Amino acid sequence: MLCGHCQTEIDDKALICFRCGTATTDPVHQPHQESSGPTRSVSPLFLALIFLVTVGFFAVQAYQGNQPAPTVWVMLAAAGILLALRLTRR
Repeated sequence: MLCGHCQTEIDDKALICFRCGTATTDPVHQPHQESSGPTRSVSPLFLALIFLVTVGFFAVQAYQGNQPAPTVWVMLAAAGILLALRLTRR
């Protein structure tokens, strides 16, 4: 059989031409096409907003004299660190 691109004689069972590398048949599967443009999710920004509102709530409580338990501040710090890591990895 002849290559459709360079007309070199190749084996009938060849998948590609040994000279030019052109495929002898159409591909069965098409490669996945990446979408162009940013695909940022809204959820990290939404989580950041919820985090800031929660911190603000406990800060107001502390300012008014109703000091929350230290575990609340530890949990908020851990949540803030995890949120920051999530936002920087995107």
